[in-house]
Amino acid sequence: MLKQPLIESANNMVSLQSAFFLTKSVQERKALGQFFTSPVVADYMASMLHKPERRNIRILDAGAGTGTLTASTAVKLLELGCKVVHAVLYELDSTVIMHLNETMKVIESLYQSKKGRFTFEIRNSDFVLERPDKTESFDVSVINPPYFKYSVKTSPYAKAVSDLYSGDPNIYASFMAIVAASLKKGGQMVAITPRSFTNGLYFKNFRHYLLNTTAVQSIHIFKHRDRIFKNDADKVLQENIICKFVKDANYEAVEVRASDCHSSLASATIQNYPIELIVDPSNDQKLIRIPESLTEAILLKQAEQLESTFIDSGYFISTGPVVEHRARDFIVPPSNQSNTVALYRPHNVTPYTALWTGKNKKDVRFELQEKYEKHTLCNKNYVLLKRFSSKDEKRRLVSGVYLAEYFEGFEFVGFGNKINYIGVKSGDLTKAEAYGLCAIFNGSFFDRYFRCISGNTQVNATEIRVMRFPTRDQVKSIGEKVLNLKAFDADQNDVIVNRVLMIKEII
Repeated sequence: MLKQPLIESANNMVSLQSAFFLTKSVQERKALGQFFTSPVVADYMASMLHKPERRNIRILDAGAGTGTLTASTAVKLLELGCKVVHAVLYELDSTVIMHLNETMKVIESLYQSKKGRFTFEIRNSDFVLERPDKTESFDVSVINPPYFKYSVKTSPYAKAVSDLYSGDPNIYASFMAIVAASLKKGGQMVAITPRSFTNGLYFKNFRHYLLNTTAVQSIHIFKHRDRIFKNDADKVLQENIICKFVKDANYEAVEVRASDCHSSLASATIQNYPIELIVDPSNDQKLIRIPESLTEAILLKQAEQLESTFIDSGYFISTGPVVEHRARDFIVPPSNQSNTVALYRPHNVTPYTALWTGKNKKDVRFELQEKYEKHTLCNKNYVLLKRFSSKDEKRRLVSGVYLAEYFEGFEFVGFGNKINYIGVKSGDLTKAEAYGLCAIFNGSFFDRYFRCISGNTQVNATEIRVMRFPTRDQVKSIGEKVLNLKAFDADQNDVIVNRVLMIKEII
């Protein structure tokens, strides 16, 4: 039995990680993108592994830290009957090497006590720049890569993986791509990362590479994004997920697990869904949708039955053209009404309404100086959709109607880049149709549908464009009914939208 030696090993690893925390400031760890994995999460990630077919197993740890993940992985492999294991561990931070070495020595002793052999090699070098996939291959990699963006002009990472995929989204994607390239056929990668790679144009090429090289077998979603890294220094605002990928595999179904936080991992709900429900086959984005419950999966399936897509229904969505930090000279107080137009910011958009009165302390105007044309839009009817929501907001989609009559006599209007604006590709958006679009986006069904597609608090136009969507006639029908309401009512809004779209109410 491994139970007692495992408990002793876990206690040693916790002590080693805690000792390292005392040597490192928050600022130093953030500079390296260090978010260390707790032993509980590390053990859970390792539990997702199945027994490799080969007798001699090679582990790759792309960013080892204090060694918690490799330790849990090695222990799991020992439980599976793997007696000969070699680990290659990369760690750029030289100050952690001593702690990492001590952790590996603990695992070495554990293997010896079970008549096995565990060997290891620690490389104090940059994993991404060294590119071990060029010369080596591995059976297993359980990783928590660093998260940070870098300058595409000055960073040495900018073109480090250009032979695998184009674009430079984030260092964690580079880590995942190189690990995937390093795996042998049937090799396994389990990674805890931000959810951001599953959607968005920014990560499109990376998704193509990842899903063409590996197959996603399992996904674990945390219902609360702030309960995974418990140390105060490890506050992560993005939603994180754990994914298991297998090299050169092909699965018809994907296992989706969900838990509230890291302490409830053992009681996670588990559902299996067809691969086409998780990896969207309807377009070239390869979006990875993640329903966090069976209820959300049923909702997602209903959304897939809608007759059209947002683009095919004849609509466009764009980001407001005013980037305030680049157009400071154009922005003036609301009292300055000479040769200016209203500039809409997120606070001007609430469910159904997009009003600018000049009385809110955040209200500003946009001055029509030379070259103002590239910053402004023709004063027409639009639907405005907030691009950002705070992590604590209940709703992800918040939409309001902007009518040209609000500023009758003005030729232009200004929308900031923290707002998306929506219109029709040809002609003008009628008032009824605008309210129909607004009702759809403000409805519970589409808010929950969007959450299956995106874990970000940012609402990107890319996801909206490819969403399944009502036909234009259905949008108009919804709008006509909504205009008969005396005031905005969330429940009545849902009743109207669901009846027109023949959506079954989901609690």
